[in-house]
Amino acid sequence: MLIKYLCYNSLVISLLFLLNLPRHPCRKQHSHFFLLRSIPGFPSALISSDELYENTVESLQWLVPMDIRQLNIFSPQSSYQINLRYRNSSSVKRYPGFQLWKIHENNIEDKVLRTFWRLFGTEVWNINQDGIDVLIDYKNTAKAKEFIAKTDFTYNIMIDDIETAIDETYTEVNNSNANMPWLDRDSTILNWNRYHDIGDIQQFLQHILETYPDLAEIVQIGVTHHKRPLEVLRISNGNPKNWAVFIDAGMQARDWLSPAALTLAISKLTWLWDNEPSVMHNIDWYFLPVANPDGYQYARITDRLWTKNRYFDSQTGCYGVNLNRNYDYQWGGAGSSENPCKNLFRGPKKFSEPETKAIRTFMHNMREFLGAYVSFGAYGQAIAYPWGDADYVTDNQRKLHNVARRAMLNFRKLNQAEYRVGTSYRLKLARAGNSADWVQQRINPQYVYNVFLKDQGRYGYLMPPHYIVESGEEVYEFMKTIATALN
Repeated sequence: MLIKYLCYNSLVISLLFLLNLPRHPCRKQHSHFFLLRSIPGFPSALISSDELYENTVESLQWLVPMDIRQLNIFSPQSSYQINLRYRNSSSVKRYPGFQLWKIHENNIEDKVLRTFWRLFGTEVWNINQDGIDVLIDYKNTAKAKEFIAKTDFTYNIMIDDIETAIDETYTEVNNSNANMPWLDRDSTILNWNRYHDIGDIQQFLQHILETYPDLAEIVQIGVTHHKRPLEVLRISNGNPKNWAVFIDAGMQARDWLSPAALTLAISKLTWLWDNEPSVMHNIDWYFLPVANPDGYQYARITDRLWTKNRYFDSQTGCYGVNLNRNYDYQWGGAGSSENPCKNLFRGPKKFSEPETKAIRTFMHNMREFLGAYVSFGAYGQAIAYPWGDADYVTDNQRKLHNVARRAMLNFRKLNQAEYRVGTSYRLKLARAGNSADWVQQRINPQYVYNVFLKDQGRYGYLMPPHYIVESGEEVYEFMKTIATALN
């Protein structure tokens, strides 16, 4: 067995070494591309040597009982090396001097406010009860202060330097807790002391499958533009009378908190399975921890604030579709953009992306027994339900509101967290073409929610890793609330 293990590891190291051979210093560095033949029904694809290396590591990682990226011969784009020297890479997009401002005004139709963010704001991150969070380019900060001093608005600088805040998201903390043994699992790379890459998350899902073979199943529902698998983990006791609950996270690439929080909740669910009440057993749980793996990994290694997937628009040369604007309900309406270079780009057509197509097909196939759909994301501390395009009500709005309010009170008991409750439109989270509204209209389960995790603008999308555990506990608490409501 030892000889077999050593031979296998030698093979793995040799393959990765060949993919990362150094080039002659006098030779011009060109990207090499390979033509990959996909499975029947999927088109062939060109993939660069760097992406091939990265995908090879991701594919092999779950087979090896050690972190193969800790060896120094591997690319600086590996998870381990990123956390050591990420900021020294020349390929990284940087944000020195950028700031996050909170403008204390909620009326997004105010003409002066709209003029301000058109002139000085790189992007509006969030609208919440405290105001509007606006990302300011370092070249505009002085003029922005002059402009706002002439208005009646007040503001706070929430993040003084975005680059420094980005650095903090790559740190590792000690979140271990003797009362939470599911945080320290053996035989898995994933922990909740830092944010991890796609390969680590896939290895964790494989670990759950192998550790709980009577409960777990992995279903590949599709592949991305870069041929990464979209893997759904099913946890079930096999009772055909169970309701199904589908939970996704990480639809926005720069949101690292929700995938980390959801994987923690999965770890807790399986660890405590034999001791949990029957309401948790009487559910078929379906988890998609990272709904946008291409974008997530790009945010890991190149642009920390990237939010879209990695679709390429040949006419403009711009990349990415905002997946939460690509569903067909009210597609192209308010809160989306037709410009492929904008973060809110809706896509060239409805369901144009492999990620949204895969989710649509999978959920259509489970519509007869789907009891709830929940999408976790960042940020704003809000529990939102349809509709998000206009101020309408659903047939089951009273039920949606009551369960959401129950979850809000449970969060308050858990860690004094304060969450808002209401329709996406009323909470000023309007966005046409989002997944929750599509599920409400087309699938119509009993419960549909977007849950926006921490925080309310202090860190925004750049939550330090010491918030992972309490956010994971909130995800698990919401799961319990939904299970209780369905049972």
